[in-house]
Amino acid sequence: MPLLFPTTAHPRPRHLLFFLLLFSGALVAQNGPNAPKTKGTVSGQLVDEATTDPIGFANVIVYTVQDSMISGTTTDFDGRFKLENLPLGDYRLEMSFIGYDTENRELELTEAERFFQTGKIVLGSGGQDLDEVVVTAERAVMELGLDRKVFNVEKSVAAAGGSAEDLLRQLPSISVDVEGNVSLRGSGNVRFLINGRPSGLVGADPVTYLKSLSSTAIERIEVITNPGAAFDPDGTAGLINIVLKKKGADGFNATLNANVGTNNKFDGSLDLNWRKGKFNTFAGLSGRYDERFFEGFRDQSGDLGDSTTSRFFTFDGDRVRESQSIRLGTDYALTERSTIGVQGNFQFQQGQSNNDRVTRSFDSEGSLIRVSNRLETEPSEENEYEVRADYSTTFKKEGRQLNVGVQYSGEVEDETENFDETISDNMANLLESLLERAPSNETENLFLAQADYSQQIGKYKFETGWRSTLTDLTTDAAFGSVNADGEFAQVDSISNLFNYREDIHAAYATFGGTVDKITFSAGLRAEQAYTTSTETEPESKVFVNNYFKVYPSVFVGYAFDDNTTVQGSYGRRVNRPRSWALNPFTDRGDPLNLREGNPLLLPELINSFELNVQQRYGVGTVTAGLYFRQLKDLISRVNLELADGVTKSTRANLDRGRDYGIEIISSLRPVKDLDLTLSLNGSKSEIIGSADDPSLDADGYIFNGNLQVSYKLPWDVNAQATYFYRGPSIRPQGTVKTIQSLDIGFRKDVLGKRGAITLRVTDVFNTRQYRFDTVLPSRQTSSQFQRESRIAYIGFQYSLQALKPERSRGGGGGGGGDDDF
Repeated sequence: MPLLFPTTAHPRPRHLLFFLLLFSGALVAQNGPNAPKTKGTVSGQLVDEATTDPIGFANVIVYTVQDSMISGTTTDFDGRFKLENLPLGDYRLEMSFIGYDTENRELELTEAERFFQTGKIVLGSGGQDLDEVVVTAERAVMELGLDRKVFNVEKSVAAAGGSAEDLLRQLPSISVDVEGNVSLRGSGNVRFLINGRPSGLVGADPVTYLKSLSSTAIERIEVITNPGAAFDPDGTAGLINIVLKKKGADGFNATLNANVGTNNKFDGSLDLNWRKGKFNTFAGLSGRYDERFFEGFRDQSGDLGDSTTSRFFTFDGDRVRESQSIRLGTDYALTERSTIGVQGNFQFQQGQSNNDRVTRSFDSEGSLIRVSNRLETEPSEENEYEVRADYSTTFKKEGRQLNVGVQYSGEVEDETENFDETISDNMANLLESLLERAPSNETENLFLAQADYSQQIGKYKFETGWRSTLTDLTTDAAFGSVNADGEFAQVDSISNLFNYREDIHAAYATFGGTVDKITFSAGLRAEQAYTTSTETEPESKVFVNNYFKVYPSVFVGYAFDDNTTVQGSYGRRVNRPRSWALNPFTDRGDPLNLREGNPLLLPELINSFELNVQQRYGVGTVTAGLYFRQLKDLISRVNLELADGVTKSTRANLDRGRDYGIEIISSLRPVKDLDLTLSLNGSKSEIIGSADDPSLDADGYIFNGNLQVSYKLPWDVNAQATYFYRGPSIRPQGTVKTIQSLDIGFRKDVLGKRGAITLRVTDVFNTRQYRFDTVLPSRQTSSQFQRESRIAYIGFQYSLQALKPERSRGGGGGGGGDDDF
């Protein structure tokens, strides 16, 4: 019988198939006149441990037992390989790809067993081979896949003890402003997935979710800038998929995390996992408490009404946020080919914001006219839940798989804005005193059902699926005054009751494969959307926008050799206006700078093109790419001038826009203990607002850079530093100024590597400030805002099993596949 079992990885260079030429003499010797006439064949498939996706362009090399190279090849688009014309004998099969552990198998080809099939071989860290031997080598920080960038953040030093927002700040291509808004390649229109699927936990306000999600709960983050047809087409810039941890080791395991930050910041979590036989059960508990001060100013001048020609606003306050979350789930293997899983996520949030806003108004001579002192307090409470069931099966005929899933999530949020304002003249004489209140309640329900089927047809793969997503969101927002007895009197004319319903039904299919050195995949997604916005108060209005659209996608890759690959892709995407952008309710938190939605918004359509070159070297990988986005009916923030110097911010559809960009990402290990990840992104944006209002036009350049350095210091201390820079950028009616920051962190494994101590400091030089200018026809505004960002954290992590970057296994781990099921 042939042998197939793991061996210890050999310390030889990887990804060097060109050395086959140097060792051609060994091949000649094997095929000399005294060599056996009978030849053998070895074939198999490489798959990712976490997602079970095939690994294309991986290296497969055959060595003799004396470590002489005999032959080699690379896997095709579907991870399959075949080595033919091998002389009979004993061999070692080495399989490797950048970012994965090298896997070895020993085999024997005999007259009786000349055609050897390895079956599926799993590559990954912390994975188990056929004999349950654990591979413990660490994963690379960044892996470059065919359609995505995968960032393994489980052992990120700089983000230990922070939130998902803090973790995203460390990643190439991504920038986060001081308010927590995420941008990808300069575009703020990003779609978030959790474990590869839309989630009600993210809701209409991903900023809040990212602030409350602990970074210690995240295993990896995937950035997909040109997703295929199986993904939702939402998002101009692409998708960010957050994959949560889910342990898969046999037996019982528990991991504890605890972190403390300066100025009352606390974070803790407990993850439990029990895997036995056909069951894999997991549970997680986490909690966060975060206090942060903020400050800023706004300097406004121009025609402000009532003889006022300039105003100076100052902000000074703090925000307190608490959150607790519970995660429960189990997977059960019904048969050798079928698995069913159920899981639930529950999150509870409480918080309060306090803001002391002072407005000073001046006349044309620069003399003070009046002063407004406005104290704002906003307590809030938010509860979210999500339940999901999945069924997955493979068929007797190899290469066929069916996945079915249903998901239901809900969110309830209550908050009340309280305003206590006094207005005085330049002599401090009281002119007016106001007590106002704005309570609001928001409920959201989301139902999702999906089925996916895939089939292998030789070297080709066909996938098809269906998805229905039903969303129902209601906002009840009031505004009124409070009398001396504390009684609230609602003003119906400026209160609001609004409902938004969105039903989207999609069918999609993709077909791909390999022809010689060319890999390709083409897909088409057809969607019917039914959207209805209903305003019941203060008056009844209904806005209906139903539309049918198709979203094609194409991917083509060509491998010049084992180290050089060119990839080109095209996809059509959509930016659907969300409920907060459609709701016509006017937010009067700042009476001189109002905010309001626009129920007449149309979806924004995007045609996205990319061309990437990926080059692997002995010390790392460099990926350089060009991208172009063509935008139609693009959705943008627009500022309007009202009477008495009041400005109203709303959303509007601009005519069209174009983005041109170049991105370079390099991951290098020049020496053993040093890892460098550098990303550079430069782009030009052109925005054509409308023929009637040239002030909405914009044209300018933006540059982003991110450098992460990891180094192993003496005493096995891991150090990490991340520097981020974003240059000035343009937007309709204004510009945004430079922002930069530096984070550092240290990690020391203790207790036989079952525990770890971390120390990190964010924004070391306190430079994370958001500054922007707004230019309207008759007034100009310069603004600056800063939220507390220079924070020192110390943390401790402990696990019953030795800590290592362990990948999740299929089932409910979710995410990272060719679709977002």
